Amino acid sequence: MTDAADQLDAMLHGWLEHAADRRRPGRPGARLTAVLARSALCGARDLCARWDVTVDTRGAIALVSGPARVVEGLVAVTGMARG
Repeated sequence: MTDAADQLDAMLHGWLEHAADRRRPGRPGARLTAVLARSALCGARDLCARWDVTVDTRGAIALVSGPARVVEGLVAVTGMARG
């Protein structure tokens, strides 16, 4: 993985740990799809595959689909990484 993908992975781990401490568990098997800027993924396709998240790029956007809490976290941390 690239340095950016490694950083994103560490941020996602942290976000998930934080969410687990402060939120009720999500519904088992719940899935979510979100729209992200393609550039927000920083070449992190391997990272997404590791987390069972699929990425469908369409021009400047990417549809990411996978386990709900993981996709929610990915959206949150890509926003933090860019901001």
